[in-house]
Amino acid sequence: MKYQRFVSLSLGLTFIIMLLSSGVLYFIADRRVTDWSNWSFLWLDKQQWDNLHINLGLLFLIFLVWHIYYNWKPIKNYLKVKKEWVLFTKEFNYSLLLISAFMAGTIWMVLPFSFMVNVGNGIKAINIKEDTPPFAYAEEATLRDFCIILGIRQDDAMQVLKKEHIEITSDRQSLKQIASINGISAKDLYTHIKRLGRNPSLPTDLPVGIAHKSLATLADTYDIDIFRALSHLQSYDIKVDKDTPFKKISKNYNLHPAKLYNMLLASQVE
Repeated sequence: MKYQRFVSLSLGLTFIIMLLSSGVLYFIADRRVTDWSNWSFLWLDKQQWDNLHINLGLLFLIFLVWHIYYNWKPIKNYLKVKKEWVLFTKEFNYSLLLISAFMAGTIWMVLPFSFMVNVGNGIKAINIKEDTPPFAYAEEATLRDFCIILGIRQDDAMQVLKKEHIEITSDRQSLKQIASINGISAKDLYTHIKRLGRNPSLPTDLPVGIAHKSLATLADTYDIDIFRALSHLQSYDIKVDKDTPFKKISKNYNLHPAKLYNMLLASQVE
């Protein structure tokens, strides 16, 4: 076998698959959303795409080093001027300048680099709006605990799910396990019993997708007194209405999202 050819082909194939996994991770929302809705692409879930991207990245680095070894002579020639070794050649400087511009533009979020980041976040936000669980990692909760958190009578929930021909062997099973056995998602289970319970209280951690939700939507999703929330914000000279998105409030008043969220938490315990 010709190893140089093997290395070049492996490097190219690994790069193509990494390009695919990068695209998937660019567009798809956080695992807390994908696990809840049982999302998959090409038969792989979000965690599997994450793992694939990491391991292929390591493999890519191995083949890249191997490729450099086989092509060290022409690479050295790229760093020579009139047969003399010069690291900062004109081509090297332009390459360094280009990469530095991309890094700096991305870190400081200036156009056009911020545009691509915002496009990806916007697409992810669409999925988040539609598939946000009632609380973080809700699919990992047992049916018993899930019902307790949302104020649902367990017997009523079991009865409704059995009418939908959903097989449940124990209330100690997690929603994820029940969903897997029945070939549905945890989100589908919740849809059947959602009307039986109440909204969960506002979690102590920032919920997924909160940036794109209005205060009114948050009040509908969680156990929030919207009038107390607005009153508390006004005490900080933050004058907004219930339809203002969380992200817009944060941006207009130059507030860190966590600081604004803590204000909402505090408004409910005053």
